[in-house]
Amino acid sequence: MNKTENSKPTKELILDAAFSFLEKPGFSSFSMNELAAKVGVTKPAIYRHFKSKDAVLEAMEDRIVDNMAVFLRKIGSKDMMIARSSLAGLIDFFSANPHHINYFIAQMSSSPNYEEHLFKKFYARQVSFYEEGKKEDYLSEFRNNMEKFSKHVFCGMSIFFFVKLHERLLQTEQISKPSENFGEKIVALMMGGLCGTTDSQSQLHPESISEARKKELFNLCKIPDETFPKEDRIFSALASVIEKYKIPGVTVERIAAELNMAKSSLYEYFDNKNQMIKCLINKELQLLQTITIENSVEAKNFTEYVYIVMASEMEYFTHRPSVIPISGWLLMGGESISEMERQNCEEESDVAPWEKRLPKRIDSPELGFSYSPEIITGWIKCLPVALLVEAKGKNLSMEKRMESFMHTIDFILYGIGGNK
Repeated sequence: MNKTENSKPTKELILDAAFSFLEKPGFSSFSMNELAAKVGVTKPAIYRHFKSKDAVLEAMEDRIVDNMAVFLRKIGSKDMMIARSSLAGLIDFFSANPHHINYFIAQMSSSPNYEEHLFKKFYARQVSFYEEGKKEDYLSEFRNNMEKFSKHVFCGMSIFFFVKLHERLLQTEQISKPSENFGEKIVALMMGGLCGTTDSQSQLHPESISEARKKELFNLCKIPDETFPKEDRIFSALASVIEKYKIPGVTVERIAAELNMAKSSLYEYFDNKNQMIKCLINKELQLLQTITIENSVEAKNFTEYVYIVMASEMEYFTHRPSVIPISGWLLMGGESISEMERQNCEEESDVAPWEKRLPKRIDSPELGFSYSPEIITGWIKCLPVALLVEAKGKNLSMEKRMESFMHTIDFILYGIGGNK
């Protein structure tokens, strides 16, 4: 250990080591032996500071929430500049501390309603999402007010998507240095949507669509039950295991038991658990991609393309609800839906028509660097997945899910500021 590390209390060094297991979103649970080895102390030394592994995890979460609270205490301010600055500071904090956001990815993808647990911790630290308001009132509204619910999912997923994007571009040296004022740029996109962050001449700039046309677009995305392909039985077993044991509890043994077959039989098809999951989800995402491409031919402009993407995903997940919990696995592994779709699309014909019409590189919405428009379409495609994962956890009705989808489309186009 260097001098700075030696000057830290042992308890803090233990927490630092625990966070080192979060280098990737899909971290696997560590043992106390592994933690002790990482710190360079004995296992009993760990237990002198933490009674159990759960106590370590609790302390990790408390450290993250304490750090977040510094930025979020003014999030409910009536002064919009103060509120925006608070949110931008949080985004920059996550960009500088990817381990923190990876912890939340793991928790949210395996624990339904995890955000409500966080709300309670924030209130204990004098963080209110209203300038004045009771915790119980806010939680009640969050469960029942679909605009508020959609806004939280939209902001949370947008922050996750762009922070992880920024990290990946730096790691792969596609950008040479961190984007200056990155948090402010993402807040601008969330507040103003595509309307507020693109020039009126941009192909991405929203165009007005009549209510009749919106209904027509949703109707063209409908798929009769009898024509939808049947689900792979191994895929069904995987989904069932995730429902029963959550993502960390998925094992080949449990999947085999669900299928009433020997574990060795599954290994005839797959080398390991991760390969199995990836192969199965790739097959399903190829189906989703095909559906979206076929439907998007009808889009007259990029705004209609946004509606079709959202409607196509909603229709697909209505027929394949088992994919929703598995989508949490994808997020936990750091691979977005759109990234995996692109890996499957090796031929130019496998790209949606509107994606082919966009420029090769764009610089608005501004992120601090030029980029492929696939980043924006990837962001749009991830939002329905996050929305449905959260909606499933709260057992929202189809009517409420549809309401949430419509709010989310408005947020994409015009932002949470509602500047239509």
